[in-house]
Amino acid sequence: MKFLYVLVGSDKGFYCEQTLVSMASLKFVQPDAFITLLVDRQTEMDFATEIARIKKYVNEFIIVPIQGKIPTIARSRYIKTSMRKYVRGDFLYVDADTVWNSPVDERDFTHDVMGVLDGHCLLEKHPLKEKMKKDIETTSLKLNIEKYVNGGVLFSRDSDTSTVFFDFWHEEWMKSFARGIYIDMPSLNFAINQIEESFSLLPDVYNVQISRSWDCFLRSKIIHFFSGWQNNFFESPYLFQKKQFWMDVKKKGLDESVAVSIKNPLCAFESICGVYGDAEVKFRQTALYGFIADLYSKRNQKKTFAILEGAMQRISKLWR
Repeated sequence: MKFLYVLVGSDKGFYCEQTLVSMASLKFVQPDAFITLLVDRQTEMDFATEIARIKKYVNEFIIVPIQGKIPTIARSRYIKTSMRKYVRGDFLYVDADTVWNSPVDERDFTHDVMGVLDGHCLLEKHPLKEKMKKDIETTSLKLNIEKYVNGGVLFSRDSDTSTVFFDFWHEEWMKSFARGIYIDMPSLNFAINQIEESFSLLPDVYNVQISRSWDCFLRSKIIHFFSGWQNNFFESPYLFQKKQFWMDVKKKGLDESVAVSIKNPLCAFESICGVYGDAEVKFRQTALYGFIADLYSKRNQKKTFAILEGAMQRISKLWR
């Protein structure tokens, strides 16, 4: 089985650095892993230095032809939705924003196409279900959304059924792209519905989405950390979600400090951090929490926060 990555470079993110780290962590836990990398021609030209570092871990390097000028994120999803066309053999596709904790067990791959539920739960229990439903409505796709699969880790057997699946996925994504809609998870789940009997869920440990759930973290094979610094009021205590970590990788490559983190992804935390459950997750999605957190986290709002905090301390004494 091959381990497949897609890389489309951009100056706005750390896609090259994340790909480098994810591949290095895979080779650490599974030294014999056969890694395939798909890129577009623009990425090969614009990020030659970064790709040279990445190629040290790559066994198969494939340039995917893309006609015309299209946005970076669209190029990435163009390749991802059609990747079966360019790769022979069974493969496990893995997003770049991941770090490996333990090797795969090939006995887990039992069906033509496999993936993990987004958020490790049914859609109705998902904390972001309303946004996800709106995404689906935007694409106008009619699909069963009880089980909504995350596209971060996908297994594909080299079979006719898998080929049909990717044809469905790419075709529906292209329809969305033509309307200016770049998201690919609605079309992914539409394609899964078309081959329902040949699809099965992977064990959750293959795509542990720590921005959604920590239930499988200690048993994880692949930790999917997302790019958490982009939307949070407070920086995550997890090293792989810190912007400074990726800036350091960009500048220094895989130095000793990075290597230590790659080898110990279960321990890559700040010394002081906590956990929170369902009730606090829901509270953190409220407008009130957002308002308070915004005041606390912005330097020019510190005085306003201090005034409110002092007032609340006085009021709270009246409740006791």
